[in-house]
Amino acid sequence: MDRYTYDCNYCGVEYIPKRRHVQKFCSNSCRVNNHKQKKKAQKHLTESKKVDGMPRKDKMTWAGVGNAAAGTLAINLATNLFTKEENKPATKGDIQRLLKEGMPKFILIKNIPPRSDGFRAYFDTTKQILIYKI
Repeated sequence: MDRYTYDCNYCGVEYIPKRRHVQKFCSNSCRVNNHKQKKKAQKHLTESKKVDGMPRKDKMTWAGVGNAAAGTLAINLATNLFTKEENKPATKGDIQRLLKEGMPKFILIKNIPPRSDGFRAYFDTTKQILIYKI
């Protein structure tokens, strides 16, 4: 076994562990004292949140609601200003306009070679199927 030294997580003393990468404390007393210290700090945190022995409840205020609304508005405004038009998501109206105006019924599929009889592959946009035609 290699002779590595580690620092105790509680007292900071260097020690040679009996179990490598598992042992964090130099002794059982340091391990127990560390647990007690953590437990005491946790209890102190929960006690500071109590008012008259009862847990304090955070209240929702109009100022908080206003701040949340203002933050959301600022983010949406910044997103709309700095996002290019071609990178914005398509809406249902955009798709319907494309279907009405300029969407061709058959689209040539260029990466499928022609068949031996000369027919080329097309995509039928209305039926959404692959067809072959000249």
